[in-house]
Parts: sequence; C-alpha cells; structure tokens
Amino acid sequence: MNKFGARFKYSKFQKIVDDSSESVTSNITTVTMRRDMEAMLNTFAEYELCFGNRFYIKNHGHAAVNSGTVIGYNIKSSGFTVAGISGTVYLGDKPNPGLKNGTVFLFKLNSPDEPVIVRRGIGTIDYIKGEIKLNPINIISTRVNQGSPLVQVSAVPYSNDVIGLQDLYIQLDVSNSTIDVVQDNISSNNDVSGSNYIVSSSYSNGTLVRGTPITTVDSSSSTTTTTTTTTTSSGSIINSSSSATSSY
Repeated sequence: MNKFGARFKYSKFQKIVDDSSESVTSNITTVTMRRDMEAMLNTFAEYELCFGNRFYIKNHGHAAVNSGTVIGYNIKSSGFTVAGISGTVYLGDKPNPGLKNGTVFLFKLNSPDEPVIVRRGIGTIDYIKGEIKLNPINIISTRVNQGSPLVQVSAVPYSNDVIGLQDLYIQLDVSNSTIDVVQDNISSNNDVSGSNYIVSSSYSNGTLVRGTPITTVDSSSSTTTTTTTTTTSSGSIINSSSSATSSY
C-alpha cells in the first residue's frame, strides 16, 4: 500500500481487522475507490479519470428510475457548479446495453434519493477499464477544496482486491474510512438462538452522491470536491467501511 504498483489485498485486510482485538469475532468490510479531480475553474476543460480497476455495475437497467428503483448511478461525486446551470450538480452514469461502457450526465437532487438529470452526454465511462472521460465542461466552483478545488469521484471495484495499475499510486484513506462496532450477542451467549441478531449489510451505502446531499431547495453549502484534470491525475484512494462484531 501507499506506493506505485501496490495492491490492496482484501482478505489480508479483513484478517488485520479480525486480529486487531480478541473481542472482534468477525467483520464485514465494503471497499470503494476514489479519485480526486482538480478543477480548472471558469475554463472549459476536458477531464480523464483512470482508476485502473474494473467498475462494479450495481444494476442492469437503462432508465433513470424503474418502478421506484434508481437505475445506473454506479459512480458518485461530490457537488460542484457549472456554467449555464444553477445550483449544485453531481456526476452520474448510465450503462449501455452491453454493460461494458456507458454515458455520463449531470444531475441535481430534488431530495437525497430523488435525482433529476439536467444535462446528458457530458462524457463517457468504460466499466471494464475503469475510466471516466468528461467532454469540455466549465466548472465554476466545487464543494470540496483542499488547497485546490476538487471534485471527488468514487466507484465500487468489480473485485475487492484493488491494484495500483501502472503509474497509479494507491493509498488507504483511513481518515475517510468508517468503523461501526456491533455487539455479537450470539458469541457472548446473550442471544444464543440469534433471535435478535443485528444484520450488517455486505454492500456499500445506497446514497447517490458523496458528502452531504445538496438538494435544489437547499442553499446551504457543504464540503465536497472534484477529481483530476486532463493534465494532472492523482493516485487512487481506497475508502473502506467496516462493521465489526465483537463480544464484550
């Protein structure tokens, strides 16, 4: 980890969590990849984000919403503003029928789980290569600024073993990883039958965006950022979310 050509080995990471304390009886860890795109403000610019790892497609539909189920939206971004559209927008994606590539669009949020597409065809996505390309776009501001305006873009890897392909520098972002501890009442003999067992999901959270959602009627600002420009690209960052069960 934390070097070029590194590899995040999922099973070894889980073992580290399991071995971190005698009280840990098991853990469920979800993995996401993130790229930070530095925005060139008030300038039309193209952007290319290479994750170097195949993306997982969470659903196979081809409409924005199907019977109340949100279709597409496999990538998540932090909020930003662009010329010609008022309010905060986010990046979303829609797979093509072959599920190998797709298109990228901009959307707003009427509510945290109600997206509204405001501009289609702003770029392309290759799910196999793990690449996102944005057509010339004029970004005015970003919700995340860490010394420079950023748009953070994340995706779930097809495999939980993530590699730093070629010139990609891979890091484990501990500061943005979340750890939830759940009491294992079965192992502690408090609920041997498992009648009150608390289930921890093995899947990433279902939010549509990174950070605090900014809806069309919410004028408050939250900290979020962008990804990498055509000229510069930062390394892939792995966020993990672990739910560890422990007996105490």
